Amino acid sequence: MEEQELDKVIVVEQLPKITQQLQLISDEVDKEIEYALSLEVNDDTIKEVKNVRAKLNKINTTLEEKRKTIKNAILSPYEQFLEIYDKLVRNKLNEADNTLKMQINTIEEKQKKEKQEELELFAKEYFKSSCIDDIVNFDDIHLNITLSASMKNLKEQIVVFCNNIRKDLDLIELENDDIKNEILFEYKKCLDYGKSKLIVLERKKELEKIEKQQEKQNEIKQQEQEVIEKVEEIVAPKEIIEDEDILTVTFTITDTKENIIKVRDFMKENMIKYE
Repeated sequence: MEEQELDKVIVVEQLPKITQQLQLISDEVDKEIEYALSLEVNDDTIKEVKNVRAKLNKINTTLEEKRKTIKNAILSPYEQFLEIYDKLVRNKLNEADNTLKMQINTIEEKQKKEKQEELELFAKEYFKSSCIDDIVNFDDIHLNITLSASMKNLKEQIVVFCNNIRKDLDLIELENDDIKNEILFEYKKCLDYGKSKLIVLERKKELEKIEKQQEKQNEIKQQEQEVIEKVEEIVAPKEIIEDEDILTVTFTITDTKENIIKVRDFMKENMIKYE
């Protein structure tokens, strides 16, 4: 059925004709409103104002009912037409379209699956020939496989991807032995050589910082221990006065100024009384 023939199937023979004299009614309403608003509302006029308001509301209600009647008269033929149209035409066309759509989708999904399987096989062979099959998988390529995309273009994308991975792995192989394996470990996560190397170098830098801090702390502890040992090694007190649990010890320290300061600081920190 041609489009020109369809134009002749459904035709509106005569549009609804509505005769109205709303302007006359509007003029009368304006007069009633003007009169009502001109009244001073007080105990003497309130009854008359109420009557005018009731008259206006009655006009409004009557016209609203008339408007609804006209609306129903206009819409009724269309609703009847729509019911028949849906039953005889639209529902049939929609059902047929859905059926054809499902059949087309089934075939296209099958074609797309066959296309992807061919690409996966091609990629697998190229992974193996490039010695990267233990590093990447097919999903890492992020191919946009559509029916319209050419196999030639999709396979070229696979080749470019594999070549880039091979170049990155060759660069990693040239790295120093102390970081080579770490970079490869990170590379397997993101397939980004620059990012992987940066992660490893930053981590190594942070570890070196922690080691230096630890060495400094160990050095401080060693110095403190040396001071304690020096104090304990003093075995020639000039005078010892015993008073229950408190001992008064007098001794002489012969050492560098730095170590003497350390002894003083040690005694302060441990709240040892001295003069």
